[in-house]
Amino acid sequence: MDDNFDEVLGLAGQLGEAIRRHPRYVKLRESDARVRQDKSATEALDAYNKAAADLSRKERQGQPIEVEDKRRLQRLHESVAANETVKAFMRTHADYAELMRRMNDAILQAIGVPEKPQ
Repeated sequence: MDDNFDEVLGLAGQLGEAIRRHPRYVKLRESDARVRQDKSATEALDAYNKAAADLSRKERQGQPIEVEDKRRLQRLHESVAANETVKAFMRTHADYAELMRRMNDAILQAIGVPEKPQ
């Protein structure tokens, strides 16, 4: 059965290559590397993610969540949000996400999927 599968996969590969070379993706990768190299950023993110996972687990298990647990999570969130390396990563991530959203919209429009109201 010739259903142009190879053609579609080839085009998908070309799109992937174009994305890999796009400045927004390049900046995202560079920013991600800077976060991984920044010990204070990785420690803050790890602590925040662990605390958030602990609260989520307690909630799923129906365990009480203490006010101090919420305060600790808020303090950790503030620590992460104040880190300049993390802030730069979040900006580049938002830029990349916008690129992906617009690309997805273009694909959906090309295949005839109606736009969703915003």
